[in-house]
Formats: sequence, structure tokens, C-alpha cells
Amino acid sequence: MLVGERLYQIIKKLHLTQSKLAEDIGISTVVINRYFRDKTIPSTEFLNKLALYYNININWLLQGEGNMFYSGEEDVHIMNGDYYYNLPIVSAVSCGSPLEIESAEAIDHVLINKKDLPGKPENYFAFFAQGQSMHPYISHGDVVVVRQDNNWQKSEGHVCVVNVNGEVTLKKVSIFKEGTEILLSPYNTEFSPLLLSEELLEGSKLVGIALMAIRNL
Repeated sequence: MLVGERLYQIIKKLHLTQSKLAEDIGISTVVINRYFRDKTIPSTEFLNKLALYYNININWLLQGEGNMFYSGEEDVHIMNGDYYYNLPIVSAVSCGSPLEIESAEAIDHVLINKKDLPGKPENYFAFFAQGQSMHPYISHGDVVVVRQDNNWQKSEGHVCVVNVNGEVTLKKVSIFKEGTEILLSPYNTEFSPLLLSEELLEGSKLVGIALMAIRNL
């Protein structure tokens, strides 16, 4: 069975039409029609949205392996010879420590090429960005992929997830006075930066360093 045939099974199971699926995913009916007729291999963006919106198991769609719907057991997918990791999207980044983040319940998943995840994939997590302080580079609703790290020295000049007295923020990090002061800067000039002085820094911790942002999944 080809990919197009399995796509037909999906819309039949979900009681959709090709047009409705194209509208939900945000692609043209021309492109999706080519997917259904196996004229074009579905893009990674399309597959990610299909997995996020409808909980479709991409291994089943592409390889015929497993069940139609994602069960939480499929961690690695193969597409066009590349390996993709099914990275969990968590909501509780404010839990702080890497151990707590790893144990947080995933609210969704996103496919990331393992080539883009240096080291062990389990050292990464993702979450949905909230607010516009990092606009236009990171917007509300974007999926942000983060490498867990608590070493402030590695954070210099990077966009990071920082826990400040129990509240989590996503900002660019600048280190001053040999690490005794840290400035958290937004990209959006309508928002104010936050200076972590020595006292405030004691109640703050680096959660991780942002690796990439995936727009509006």
C-alpha cells in the first residue's frame, strides 16, 4: 500500500474530505492532491501538522508500520533515508530541573531530524511559546526546541529558557561582571529586559538553550 492510499484511509476514518484536510493543515488543494496521487512525497511540515492535529503515526503513514494513530511508543521515524525523532512537547517547563522536565507529561509531539539534535535526543524537549516578547523571531504558538543545560557559561548570547523564582521566561542571555549579573533580553522592543542581579540570580536557574523555533505548528 502506498502513502496516498493510507492518506485516503485517514480521511475516511476521520470523516474528512481532501479539501477539509488541506484547509486544516494549511496547504493548497493542488499540493495535497499530489500527495494523495503519490506524485510528491509529503513534506516534513505537512507530516508534523498531520501528527499534531490528528495524532497520526507517521511510521504507519510512510512505512505501514504500527497503528494509524500515535500511541506514544513510536520514538523514531524514517523519512527519505533520514531518521526523525518524535520529540515530546511539554507544558510544564516551569518545573525547572532536567529530571522534572523529563518526567513531565507530553501534551504533543514534533518530528525533528536527529541530525539537528547533537548528542542524545532524550536531552531535548519542546514547548509552545506564549506571548510576543521574542517576536518577530519567535512568535506566540511557535514550537521551541530546547537542549537541557544548567551551565550559565554556555548560555552567553543564546536564547534560553530561564526559571526566575518559579516563573519561566524565554529570553536572550547576556552575562556581566564575571557571571554575577545576567541580563535577559527580549527581541520585541515593546518589552523590557530583566536584570538578574546577584540576589535575584540566587533564585534563578538555567533550564536549557533554545536550538530552533518551528513556526506556527
